[in-house]
Amino acid sequence: MIAEVYPIMRMPRRFGIFDYEFPEEKTILRGTFVRIPFRFGETMGVVARVKEGGGRGIKLKQIASVFEEILPFSDAELSAIEDIAFDVAQSVSTILYASVPKLTKRELKFAQNESVPLTIPAREAPSITLAASQVGQRAASFVAMPDVRRSCVLLTAYLREHPDEPVMALLPNVRDAKLIASRLGGFSPIVVTGEETPLERARAWRAWRACKTGLLIGTRTAALWTHPALGAIFLLRSGHPNHKQDERNPRFDARAVAEILRIRLHARVIYVDVAPRADDLATLDPIDLLGPRTRPPSAVADMNVERFGAPHPRIGQSALLRIAETLSTRRRVLCAYNLKGVSRRLQCADCSYRFPCLSCGGVFASYGQTIQCHRCGRIEPTPLSCPSCNGSRLAARGYGNRAVAAALQTLFPEATVRCVEKGTDPAGSDQSDILVVTRHYYENIFDPFQPPNVGLVVDLDADLPLYEPTMRAVEHAILNMEEWRGVANACRADFLVQTEVPDLFRSIFSERDRVLSDDLTTRQAYGQPPFRRICMIRFRSSEPHERDHALRAMSDRIREGVPTAMISDGENLRVSIPPEDKNLLFEIFSNADDGYIIDTRPLE
Repeated sequence: MIAEVYPIMRMPRRFGIFDYEFPEEKTILRGTFVRIPFRFGETMGVVARVKEGGGRGIKLKQIASVFEEILPFSDAELSAIEDIAFDVAQSVSTILYASVPKLTKRELKFAQNESVPLTIPAREAPSITLAASQVGQRAASFVAMPDVRRSCVLLTAYLREHPDEPVMALLPNVRDAKLIASRLGGFSPIVVTGEETPLERARAWRAWRACKTGLLIGTRTAALWTHPALGAIFLLRSGHPNHKQDERNPRFDARAVAEILRIRLHARVIYVDVAPRADDLATLDPIDLLGPRTRPPSAVADMNVERFGAPHPRIGQSALLRIAETLSTRRRVLCAYNLKGVSRRLQCADCSYRFPCLSCGGVFASYGQTIQCHRCGRIEPTPLSCPSCNGSRLAARGYGNRAVAAALQTLFPEATVRCVEKGTDPAGSDQSDILVVTRHYYENIFDPFQPPNVGLVVDLDADLPLYEPTMRAVEHAILNMEEWRGVANACRADFLVQTEVPDLFRSIFSERDRVLSDDLTTRQAYGQPPFRRICMIRFRSSEPHERDHALRAMSDRIREGVPTAMISDGENLRVSIPPEDKNLLFEIFSNADDGYIIDTRPLE
């Protein structure tokens, strides 16, 4: 008998399976874990299929041993892994290498998870319990939750209603995963964040596959951990870009992996975030968009009007009055503003030179005596003259968070004002009257389980995401605004948005799904995802001639094999195809040299 085996190791995408003999008395099936001789040693592998052998006169190596103590992959699980490999243009062996840890016979006991009490206001419990019941009746759904704390309650309610099925909860970063795990210790969760030792990871993988019921909490590292009886996948903060592995192979998106597992394993997929993505509206029916819509008292300040007569261009009249009222009640104010420095950039007033970073090409932001690139971290002294025209009229353009904080300190001299950004010590921030914070505060400091005593949250420039060079600008603006509104909700605070497009944000407050639907209509008109599948291709070479030749060759193959493809040439190839032609394109990818770096779901 012959077993076709996927080695569990990084393999070129064009490499598939390898044949090995085994005696008929051994029980080897598709999905069985085996040890095989490979090259000059041995490695672990997974059987792809078994067939009758002999007759070709080829001497095959034999399977060394069978891992009988490891639960084999079911046919559905291995099919899902094969689908994932095809979807990301990688070999199945590479996907297995990314998902199956190096196993060991050494036993390791899990540390006990201490459970911290999980509570929410009594008035919110019925709507979350109802949402948990509703998602159990759907194959896929989206649930709007204002923060991770409410999402944790939703997950808890679901686990209590479905105690007999394994459940996976995926989060975008380690901090969120640990926050959730600390509140769900009573369910004895298996936690995988990528920070584990190889031994801990192997022990957790075996425990997850062996359990008949249980909870796996992890970052995207855990997205590839299948289970033969998987009941549900919760994608918490589902719109977060960190669900995508964007920097190295395999470049997979946990959201796409969850959809493959839904189809192959018949597991439910529940997307949970402050607001849906436009893609969610395109793939889900309106009845599958769930969750309470109650939010804190919210207002929109039109900066086209309020800027005139305001003491600072970033602090409108409404914000000024609301901040004063909040401070008078001895509650604190949180001002969200995601531009660091004293000003947005330094610019020559004579020739408009913008001082690009010499290391990475980014733009320097002014910090008074120094300028700093936020892309690579390069710091230089503030120049005295322009290197382009030698002029000395250097002007600061825009306003950074430190300039805003200085203005607030002037306006409210009795209050303590503090900037909180990456690199600053958060100690003492809980005593300041006014905090001017970047997204770093939301991602790394704010704890919705223990919210601060804040009475007002102000989004000082809700328009910033609208100017991002991406088709998802409107979507990002909605998610960013709703996240800060979720902070206000957790603190039982009021929420104020400052914007130059007030009609847009008023529409988001009242008709969010219609705004996203309009955005989808625009995407369809311009042939953008989800109506077209986008892939990015570059070639790994230090020689421009070799790179250009390889990309031209790939472009020619795609044009010949996929007539509907639209290709933008350059240092990278951008390929756009109708989703139904995906298989034609990906067959070309499956035979491509590994010098090609292919991202089949780029973050655009």
